[in-house]
Amino acid sequence: MDGDRPVRHDWVYLGAGWAEQLRSPPGPDVLAQVTAWREQGRPFAVARQDMPDQEDELRLGLTLPDRRHLSLHVALPAVERRLPPPTVEEVRDSAPAAWGPALDDVIALGTALDLTVGVFGSLAWQHRSGVPFVRPLSDVDLLFAPARWSDVERLLFGLEAVSRRHSVVRLDGEVLLPDGGAVSWRELALEPERIWVTGPRGASPRTLRELRALFPAEP
Repeated sequence: MDGDRPVRHDWVYLGAGWAEQLRSPPGPDVLAQVTAWREQGRPFAVARQDMPDQEDELRLGLTLPDRRHLSLHVALPAVERRLPPPTVEEVRDSAPAAWGPALDDVIALGTALDLTVGVFGSLAWQHRSGVPFVRPLSDVDLLFAPARWSDVERLLFGLEAVSRRHSVVRLDGEVLLPDGGAVSWRELALEPERIWVTGPRGASPRTLRELRALFPAEP
């Protein structure tokens, strides 16, 4: 595998010798499902690492169309290719037509803030695999990585406005933090005293002041 180490929400394709790189052997049913998925040329999503994991290990997830969630624990050499999360522009044609206006507004918001808007969850699985995942009540899970706290504030204002305009689909997702953590944008918009942060190796509550301090000071 070339390039940076895969991180949560990235996508990876497993190479021919992937089974020799298993760190935690899965059960027979999981192994059969994972093998079949890989042989059909489909990718896996990078999941949050466990605290004891080594730097040369990855936790991967496979969500099946019937909503079963399977886990895989491998060494890095199992990975043949890495992809970033797909963007809203990339997945738009994979989404239901009724979602188009809402996604167009999200794209416009990202352009206005100079942000790349990624997608994870069911719509990303549908786009990456070519298998139907999206249901009528599915959310759109979005990913944002603002560089400044002022951009976070503008982003939350914009997302709330888009959500009010489009009730046909619920916009969900995460704001990625400079230290590798992530928070729900909907929770962040409520400005709670403490908010749950999902990190690369676990999750913990943080204060809003602590989150602001992660971003560079602005004049």
